[in-house]
Amino acid sequence: MNAPLRTILLAVLAAFALGIAGCGGSTSTPTDLTSETSASATDETTGGETDSAEPASTTTSVSDACSDVETFDVEPTGQHEDREFTIDDYATNPPTGGDHNPSPIETGQFYSDAPRLGEVVHALEHGAVIGWTNGLSEEDQTAVEDAFNQMYGQGYYQLAVVEFPDLDGSFALSSWDSLQHCESIDPAAITDFIENHYAPSTTAEALLACTGKAQRLPACKEL
Repeated sequence: MNAPLRTILLAVLAAFALGIAGCGGSTSTPTDLTSETSASATDETTGGETDSAEPASTTTSVSDACSDVETFDVEPTGQHEDREFTIDDYATNPPTGGDHNPSPIETGQFYSDAPRLGEVVHALEHGAVIGWTNGLSEEDQTAVEDAFNQMYGQGYYQLAVVEFPDLDGSFALSSWDSLQHCESIDPAAITDFIENHYAPSTTAEALLACTGKAQRLPACKEL
């Protein structure tokens, strides 16, 4: 069952929904909020390759709970393929770019059941930051969700937390080109990753993460 990010006012959601164009939802239908919390938008199929397994650079983590952030050389877009993707299709775990399904997952959601991996990667191409979980305790899961709720309330609409049993570890964060693993949950590390890797310029579709209130975010002002 999927659950919505809980902190958004209905008035903000309605205004945001008017500013975006839907491009088809995930095959995993959210329980409550649907298009109102999604920042999905239409795009065209473009060529691309999966990312390199060797990081191009690293950034020191703000937390001892997490590894340094690894940044990879990634093509700005990926190919659309209507098939089931697995982690073996990507050079990093979790993915940081590459080919994907034609439609993205709905952002603004917690996915307790793993959605299609290729749809999650498509959301990355749209500038999203994804929190990847693998059997977290209830306490840790709540801490992750609270941290994502807080950032979503600030206008970071292209966010999602997905359960991923094939994850290398119990928790990780990724964007289109960047990756960080965490041995334990530190909300400060989650906040820092989202602030620094949301809507990265390395994806050709980063502006899709910068509609509505998100236009005022530092990352979006730099695009």
